[in-house]
Amino acid sequence: MSDIAIDSATDSRLAELERRVETLETKVAALPDAKQIEDRVKASLPPPVDPTQPPSFKDIALPIPNVDTIVATAKTTWTLFAMFNELKMLFWTLFDRRYHMAWLTRIITIALLVLILTSQWWLPLAFDNVIGRTWLKVVDLLLGFLLFFVLHFEMRRYQEWRSKR
Repeated sequence: MSDIAIDSATDSRLAELERRVETLETKVAALPDAKQIEDRVKASLPPPVDPTQPPSFKDIALPIPNVDTIVATAKTTWTLFAMFNELKMLFWTLFDRRYHMAWLTRIITIALLVLILTSQWWLPLAFDNVIGRTWLKVVDLLLGFLLFFVLHFEMRRYQEWRSKR
C-alpha cells in the first residue's frame, strides 16, 4: 500500500518536472539569435577613429554652459556672501556689549576651544603615526562641529534679539 503512495507521489513530481522542462525549452527556442543582436549593436556604433589622423574641428565639441551651470555658479558665489554675513553675525554675537550671551554658551565655547587646542595631549592613542593623527583630526572635527552647533544656536538667539530691538 505504501509502495503505491510513493509511486504516485514520484509520478506527480516527475510530471511537474517534465512540464517545467518543456516550458523552459519553448522559452529558449523563442529567444532571438545572439548573432543578430550583435550585428544590430555594431550597426548602431559610430565608425572607429583612426588614431594616426589629426582630429578635425568638427570632432571637437566646445562646452556651452547651460542655465543650470550658470545658476549653480551664482549660488556658489552667493554662498560666499552668506558665509561672510554669518561670520559678521558671529562676531557681533560675541562682542556686542548690549547682548548678554548665556553663561552656559560661554562656558561650553571656552571648554570646547580648550579641548580642541589641547586634544593632542589628552586624547588617547594620539601618537605620531598615521592612525593617531587621523584619530586626533576626527575628534577635533567632532568637537568643532559641537562648537559650531552651540555658536549657531546662540547666533539665532542674537538675531531674534536684534529683530525685537
